[in-house]
Amino acid sequence: MSILSLLGGLSAAMILGGLLTITSALRTRAGEQLVRPPSRWTRIGKVLLAEYRLLAMALAVSVAVYAFTSWPVAAVAVGVAVFTLPKVMTGRTAAERIRKLEALELWTRRLADLLVAGRALEQALERSAARNVPPAIAAPVSALARRLRVTRMPTEDALRLFADELDDPIGDRIAAALILVARRRGKGASAVLQQLAELVAKDVSDRREVEAARAEHRTTVRWIIAILVLFSALAIFQQSYVAPFGTPLGQVVLAVVALFYATTLLWLHRLGSAVPGHRFLNDPGAKR
Repeated sequence: MSILSLLGGLSAAMILGGLLTITSALRTRAGEQLVRPPSRWTRIGKVLLAEYRLLAMALAVSVAVYAFTSWPVAAVAVGVAVFTLPKVMTGRTAAERIRKLEALELWTRRLADLLVAGRALEQALERSAARNVPPAIAAPVSALARRLRVTRMPTEDALRLFADELDDPIGDRIAAALILVARRRGKGASAVLQQLAELVAKDVSDRREVEAARAEHRTTVRWIIAILVLFSALAIFQQSYVAPFGTPLGQVVLAVVALFYATTLLWLHRLGSAVPGHRFLNDPGAKR
């Protein structure tokens, strides 16, 4: 068992080393992503960069569980649980989207004010990045301004990349309105943006009410997980009680039980999560 544990630890270390190499490469290519749309592998790498600490913890806990129990099913189940449960137990994704929508509302209103002042669209977009941009959209707005000012990218292409970086249906609506303004060069752009900002504000208000109701489902998930963890902690120290799980048949039964729990928690998580909307602007990566 000690040899297997050592091999498991070495495997985890190799995986972590590979992830750190990927994240280092992403950081060195940050400047290139300002002028080129991120590829699918780049997006996957960004997710790993954001979650690598949690992934490292999950791998470490998985190795520790296997070293303690010699149960591969338990090691895999606990590792997956450590990596996924923090997302299930919190409404972080919904809260981040609400913050992004609030930031888009504020930025859209400021952009409308700049257009009222008589600035051209490109000048207004560049100027909007120089002011206090909300942190939730600071990176896409700054990248948009750099594309227009430094690389002299066509306005429509830059706005499509901006929408792709926001990766949100509301962002598509704002980018589409700005694309129409760039094409027609007509009046009324400020009024259109003000109306869009009001729609976004109403969407944010509605989402806050919905999230308040969905918080009840997340509370239920937390109670179920707490009870399950407490029961598992008590049972695992009763060697005679859990001895049957050490057999091949016991591992199969344990896998079925873990699958049932995972399915139930996934169902509860979906009840307490918002359904992502569909974007309608084409992926700029398909054009290039």
